[in-house]
Amino acid sequence: MIRSEALDITLESRGNVIWFRLAGNFYNEQVPNIREKFLSLLKDGNRSFVVDMEKITGVDDTVVPMFLTLFNTIKGKGGELKLIFKNDSLCRAFQPYINLFAIFPDEESLYRGSLLSLLKKRGKKLNRKTGFRISRSVAIFTLIVLCGWFLTLLSIIQVQSGRIHEQQSELLELNLWKQQSVLETEQLKERLQPLEQLGIIQDAAKPKRR
Repeated sequence: MIRSEALDITLESRGNVIWFRLAGNFYNEQVPNIREKFLSLLKDGNRSFVVDMEKITGVDDTVVPMFLTLFNTIKGKGGELKLIFKNDSLCRAFQPYINLFAIFPDEESLYRGSLLSLLKKRGKKLNRKTGFRISRSVAIFTLIVLCGWFLTLLSIIQVQSGRIHEQQSELLELNLWKQQSVLETEQLKERLQPLEQLGIIQDAAKPKRR
């Protein structure tokens, strides 16, 4: 079957990042052209790529294998490949490899940071037994906040535990010093007892006679 739909390709350079903007139907007829463009850019020393495919209206089973090959080639050269899309056709096509690629729903989320890089697919919900639904972004954010609280609490517990251990050590040292003092006092009394009996010295504990 001959498909005449053209794939619109726009290349843009933003600093050290090469942006591909693709629109239309992406079929196996366009795969060699796209692959050649990537390899040529890699040969020229480019290592960071972003491919915006939100306006892709259709793909066949040759597109994802091409990106897998490119991903391995770019990664092998120390580069990175990021994809932008949230339409259903691409989500279905990339679903088996959703944890491999860095996929963002839109350009804005690409610049927000690593948290949103975990959002691989639009509209995916987390079901709870209560029937309450939260989005993946809210669930991840909540999990990160809870982990932060847990780590903070653990840090406080460790600090307090260290202080308690220090206080216990100080108390033990004081008790040992007290016991040692009592022992030395008793030993000194025993040594002085013969002298007291001979009347050479007077027991300090007894009141002096006037």
